[in-house]
Amino acid sequence: MRVKFGDIVNDIKINVDRNNCPYEYYIAGEHMDTEELHITRRGKLTDGLTGSAFTRLFKAGQVLYGSRRTYLKKCAVADFDGICANTTFVLESKNNSIFLHDLLPFLILSDRFTEYSIKKSRGSVNPYVLFSDIADFEFNLPDIDEQRRLAETLWAFDEAKQAYKKLIATTDELVKCQFFDIVTYAILVFRASITGGTIYAAI
Repeated sequence: MRVKFGDIVNDIKINVDRNNCPYEYYIAGEHMDTEELHITRRGKLTDGLTGSAFTRLFKAGQVLYGSRRTYLKKCAVADFDGICANTTFVLESKNNSIFLHDLLPFLILSDRFTEYSIKKSRGSVNPYVLFSDIADFEFNLPDIDEQRRLAETLWAFDEAKQAYKKLIATTDELVKCQFFDIVTYAILVFRASITGGTIYAAI
């Protein structure tokens, strides 16, 4: 089935008074990483670093998409409720029985979608798109069963990617600890040698 992005996806625009709301955190562009579906950083509304544009409410599970410099492919799934700027689209599937919400971030990160958004971008110094610019993006939507299979596969790949990143981080810390131990031992040997003592005396 051939569909348009705007026919199956809602651009949620709920504004709140950030000085009088129950939300503690906000998400800015720098909190989202290129082609990373998970948010690992956030800011506190009390830090005084947000401008007047930070009034857009997002809820856990909704997809955040940076509308500026779309070639950076900043798209993430919120895992908490908070505030973002009006330059960040808050998106969700209009009907989960027609278009599976779990597929939305992968669609946005696809090469074809990115190429389309870049082509539709306005401005030169800080190019951006409006939702109406990407709403006409057309693609072939498979049936819901195939969507479920795709979603399961893609999220399984993402889970493996996250596990690999954690392994790399753990290995990196282990290497750092080993390096620190080697350097510490070398310093002790050096101190012992210049004082004429033994390693145990240096310790």
